[in-house]
Amino acid sequence: ICIRLLKGEAYKGERLLDLTAGEYRLLRLFLENAGQILSPEQILGNLWDCNENYIENNSLTVYIRRLRTKIEDDPGKPENIRKPED
Repeated sequence: ICIRLLKGEAYKGERLLDLTAGEYRLLRLFLENAGQILSPEQILGNLWDCNENYIENNSLTVYIRRLRTKIEDDPGKPENIRKPED
């Protein structure tokens, strides 16, 4: 996965990923913290935007699931975005 920060784009190989703004922010957060375990509170605390809109805890699971379907080769067996117990 590659992010082009100035363009706000993310790529898997050569393919541009079709991400929502929330998915992009979430992916960027995960890449900035690669190899670290982030709690739901840490993730939610970093997803505020300038209008103070944020992803709620219920929506976080949905965002992560949708992001996995876009970046993982096998979303059922994720290699990039995993739960701590995976």
